[in-house]
Amino acid sequence: MPRRLGLFAIVSLSLVLFVVVFLFATGTLVPWSNSCGQSLGVDPADDVPADADVVPYDSLSPEEQALFDDALSESPAGFDDRRWSVGNGYVKKDDTTYRTSILVC
Repeated sequence: MPRRLGLFAIVSLSLVLFVVVFLFATGTLVPWSNSCGQSLGVDPADDVPADADVVPYDSLSPEEQALFDDALSESPAGFDDRRWSVGNGYVKKDDTTYRTSILVC
């Protein structure tokens, strides 16, 4: 009887350990382990609605211009505590209109 109890304890502990490792690895037990922040996507827009509010690139703050340029070259670019006031809108730079989108995972 003590041998069965010992075997049961080992199997039970192994099962619990497996479940804890699985939950930790998938981010269920520690939800912030797989989280990511917002990022900005920038793509050329061919079909800009006539009533769209298109923001000139020069009217963006230097911080927003840097974020826009990062997103234009990297697409998407992480906010890294930078501000973005345009939201999901349009920005015109060098005779090209771009659609901006805030991506959240």
